[in-house]
Amino acid sequence: MTTVLDKQDFLPGILRGKEFECNCKVLLASTLTGGKERFAVKTSLRIVSSEESPPDGIYSLTVYGRVFKVRRVGGQWPTLRL
Repeated sequence: MTTVLDKQDFLPGILRGKEFECNCKVLLASTLTGGKERFAVKTSLRIVSSEESPPDGIYSLTVYGRVFKVRRVGGQWPTLRL
């Protein structure tokens, strides 16, 4: 029997780039799958909104003290697999 548990949390974040800084909201998504003896966890992080719309480029995303490098391309943020 396989069990699947999905969990989503919205966390506060800070985006920083060259001469740019704003607050943002980040989605932390986790999926737990498993059976009788084996389990797997998949976790991802994605920016879902920000106070300002920055231009494409490389930014630092800080979430609860952890810093991630993210690249905005075509006005879109990537999904980070953790």
